[in-house]
Amino acid sequence: MKFVTISILLGCTFYLMNQLLYTWLPTNYIFDPQTLNQICNTAIARHNTTENFSTEALLRDIRQDLAAHYGDKFINEYLEEEWVFNNAGGAMGQMIILHASVSEYLIFFGSAVGNEGHTGVHFADDYFTILHGEQRAALPHALTPEVYKAGSTHHLAKGYAKQYSMTSGSFALELAQGWIPCMLPFGFLDTFSSTLDFYTLYRTVYLTGRDMIKNLVKNGKF
Repeated sequence: MKFVTISILLGCTFYLMNQLLYTWLPTNYIFDPQTLNQICNTAIARHNTTENFSTEALLRDIRQDLAAHYGDKFINEYLEEEWVFNNAGGAMGQMIILHASVSEYLIFFGSAVGNEGHTGVHFADDYFTILHGEQRAALPHALTPEVYKAGSTHHLAKGYAKQYSMTSGSFALELAQGWIPCMLPFGFLDTFSSTLDFYTLYRTVYLTGRDMIKNLVKNGKF
C-alpha cells in the first residue's frame, strides 16, 4: 500500500511538473537560443579576423556582450577563479557559471584536453553553441555523427540522450531551460562513484546555489 501511494505521488508530481514545463515555466525565461546564437556568431566573426586568436579573449568578449544585452545583474563576471571541473556522464570538462536560476542556467563549458561521454537525460532543453573547436554527437541509432563547429547550436531536447565528444580546446556557451534542480544530480554523482573530488563538488554547489538564491531573492528571477 505504501509503495502504491508513493508511486501515485511521484506520478502526480511528474505530471504537474511536465505540464508546468510547457505552460508556466517558460514565462520565467529571459534567454533566447536564437539571440544567444547571434551574439556568439557576432563575437566569433570579430575574433576570427585577429591574427593572434585567444579563446579566453573570445569568452570574455561574449560575456561582455551578454551583459550589455541582458544586464549585468543577470550575467556574472568572468572570474578565472570561478572555473570548476565538471565530471558527468563519464566526460570531464570545465565550466564557469554565467547565470543560474531555478528555470535556466547559462555557462561556458568545454575542455582543454577533449572529452567524450553521455549527455544525460534531462527535464530541460539544452542549447549548446560552439564557440571554438568542434562537438560530435549521436543518437543510439545513428551510424554517422552530428558535427557542430564554431557558430552552430546543438539542441538536445528534453528526455533525449546522446553520446557526445569535444575535441581538444573546444568551448561552448550552454543554455539549459527547464527544471534545472533536476539536472544537478547528473553533475554531482560522479563525485561519489568515481572522482571523490569533494572540493570541486563543494565549489559547484556553492557557486550554483549562490547564483540561484541571488537571482530569486535579489532579481526576482525564478
